[in-house]
Amino acid sequence: MNILIVYSTHGGVTKKCAEMLAAELEEQNSITFADARNGEIPSPEGFDVVVLGSAIRMENMDRKIKKYVRDNLSALNEMSCAVYFCCGLTKLFKEYSETLLPKKFEPSLGFHLFGGELKPDKLSGVDKLIVMAMRSSIRSQDFEEDDSDHYDLPEIIPENITLLAKEIRILEK
Repeated sequence: MNILIVYSTHGGVTKKCAEMLAAELEEQNSITFADARNGEIPSPEGFDVVVLGSAIRMENMDRKIKKYVRDNLSALNEMSCAVYFCCGLTKLFKEYSETLLPKKFEPSLGFHLFGGELKPDKLSGVDKLIVMAMRSSIRSQDFEEDDSDHYDLPEIIPENITLLAKEIRILEK
């Protein structure tokens, strides 16, 4: 199968997840990567599967990926398509998947949470300061064992990447 993986990353996590997904699929498939922040995104035409990945930053996703979805809405809804998010506040994933893209967009392979990382050493400027503040806030939480309102430091969730890869491999048959 011919697979297009479009990603947008700020600190490298979303790209890392795209590469992890590709590593699980590349044996029997042709993978094309497109960095939404640094170049043109190919049309979905000619691809069997399109996977869109975006970092969530300031509770929003990359505007170029949003525009790509709007510009290609019909084609993406008629093909095998998935969306994954990488974010620090993973508890907000459901809200992100329901609000950040057009309501008419229905990716057949669904929305996926690949986790995230809060690593200030990979960032600079204001981004670095924000991540440092988020890490500090999460670490200093005062919560009880059964407190479901606290946040853990985010990590990449490899098993979620593997689950999407399995869904895509099923399409091969």
